[in-house]
Amino acid sequence: MEEARRISAWKELRIYSRQYRIILLSDIKNLLVMLLFPVVAALITVWIAGENMYVHFEGTKSACFVIVSAAIWGGLFNSIQIVVKERANVKREYMSGARLQCYVASRAMIQLVLCAFQSLILCTAFWGVEQCYGNALPESGILLGHVTVEYYISILLLMYAADMMGLMISCMVKKTETANVMAPYILIVQLIFSGILFTMKGGAEKLSYLMLSRWGMEALGSISDLNELPLKIQLEVPGVEHEAESMFTHTAGHLWLVWGVFLVFILAFAVIGNLVLFRVSKDSR
Repeated sequence: MEEARRISAWKELRIYSRQYRIILLSDIKNLLVMLLFPVVAALITVWIAGENMYVHFEGTKSACFVIVSAAIWGGLFNSIQIVVKERANVKREYMSGARLQCYVASRAMIQLVLCAFQSLILCTAFWGVEQCYGNALPESGILLGHVTVEYYISILLLMYAADMMGLMISCMVKKTETANVMAPYILIVQLIFSGILFTMKGGAEKLSYLMLSRWGMEALGSISDLNELPLKIQLEVPGVEHEAESMFTHTAGHLWLVWGVFLVFILAFAVIGNLVLFRVSKDSR
């Protein structure tokens, strides 16, 4: 009889989605912070790194790295507290027969919409560089007609993958304080093993392939055609050789690969988050 009265998964998903929309919109201050963050990040990119973007290799790589870092931090900040701060309610509803998959999916769906807006704002950095300094973007994209569309898709996939990683962590931990402490350390590890700040060799290089930051740089670097840009020193000494880096290969196959890797990350984080959240039934509180 109990099973017969249980609502459908689709209706449960809609209920959870409506509930989360209300929660998100009721906290205007936090929502504004999430929307203002990419604005600030885009302005900083244009101001600090934009002058040399598309002028030489180092300047463009630095600007891309700022954008990648902002996308990862923004995604993490969006979601790392979502589940953990509602953990007591989640346990109560789960013990009453609610589907945890619907709960997590509702959060993931709304977060995708949020990331879509944030990514669009962050993409204005490319427009800002062109307007402020007259630096021309690549004439065309690798896969699509316009390069900004490829930038947008790449940043959206990167930010949403970081968002889903934050959601997974939020499903794992039991205290908001733990989530807050973990966030900056996760970002530091992402930046160190991105392959940009330091040369990765051996085990460190293999580990870098597990970092969203590396794949984010591969995407933006490939779209920007970094390997075709001159080194800073080449602007003064043209004879200096510039060895192309494989991670910035400017081909359709490479960009498809990177986008596919992002989708794998997103799916993996979602599945792991769902699985570990079932442990909520064992919480002692």
